[in-house]
Parts: sequence; structure tokens; C-alpha cells
Amino acid sequence: MPKIVDHDERRLALADAVLALIAREGISAVTTRAVAEESGWSTGVLNHYFGSRHELLLAALRRAGDIQGDRYRTILDEEGTGPIEKLRNITASILPLDERRLAMTRVFLFFYAEGAAEETARGEIAAFLSRWRGVVRESVVAAQREGTVSADLDADAVTVALVALTDGLALQAILDPVVMEAISAEDAAARCVDAAVRRTTEEAGAVGR
Repeated sequence: MPKIVDHDERRLALADAVLALIAREGISAVTTRAVAEESGWSTGVLNHYFGSRHELLLAALRRAGDIQGDRYRTILDEEGTGPIEKLRNITASILPLDERRLAMTRVFLFFYAEGAAEETARGEIAAFLSRWRGVVRESVVAAQREGTVSADLDADAVTVALVALTDGLALQAILDPVVMEAISAEDAAARCVDAAVRRTTEEAGAVGR
């Protein structure tokens, strides 16, 4: 009886192999041969699923986004954790301080550059950022209801400020050891959240004057 192959599972496994390579050696290490060796399958099997290196990287980008989405949901579903702590955990889940987050940041940096000139990449990145903002906004609104973030603040403005700050720090951290050291501090995520709220508060005050 022929073995039943789950093609979707195999694609995910290959994408995971790409992410493992990226975390360990960087984007430049991703070749058909290297991914085949990492996954334990032949280059023929790899070429059956992905026609080019770019398709492999795009699959890795989508896989990283899906894994991060699962992490968001886990954080939001945590019982006994308040909205501010959830915001801090969401922020921490992005900072590239382990192999998963490092691979995600590296592959996103690659596609950020490509997205400036290529519509498919831009759309993938924009969709990921939209999901990220949605998760952050959910916790910002919950924090406003709880009273730990002022209800007078624009939840969308706080959300944009926090996502932009966290994204910038994550991308700079993989390029600059000074930033990597800064985000490695135990209270880095909390300081990001506090800075975004403070910035939005100051901007609201400036408008009101």
C-alpha cells in the first residue's frame, strides 16, 4: 500500500528548515541544497514543492507569521494576566532574543526591503503588520477599560506607536549590538509599552494646548 504523504505538512516542515537555517546562519545560507540537508529530504523533493529560492523564503515568511500569530493567541488567552502585562508579553514576543524570533526578524527584514519594490512582498508584510496591530489594539482597549491606560487616549495612536517602536528596535537589534544589548534588559518590553503610552499622551496634550 503506497504511503500517504501530507503535502501541507511537508511544506511546513521545509519552511521550518528554512527558518532554522536563517536563525543559525542568516538569509545568505538559504540554498536548495542547504535546505534539503537541513530537512533531511532530497533536492528533488524540495524542487517539487518550491520552484525557487524566493518561493522558499516566502514560505518561511508565511510560516514565521503563522507561528507568531499562534503566540499572540496564546498570550491573549492567558488567564490571570492583565491587559498591560499582555501588552508587554506581546512586545517581548517580537524582540529577537531567541532562535525563533531571530529567524522571524531576519526574514522580515529581507522582505521589508523587497516589499518596497515588489507588490507580493509588500502585501505579505502589510497583512502581518495589520494582524499585529489588531492584537495590540485589543489589549490597549482592554487596558483602557481596566483603567491602566487612560481612556482619553486614542487606542489606534497607542497601537501604532507601540508597534512602530517595537518593530524598529527588533530590526535594529539584528544589525547593531548596542540595540541588541538594550532589548536584552529584563524590563525592555515594559519600557517599550510605557514609552508608547507616554508618547501618545504627550502628543494628545500638545494637540489639546
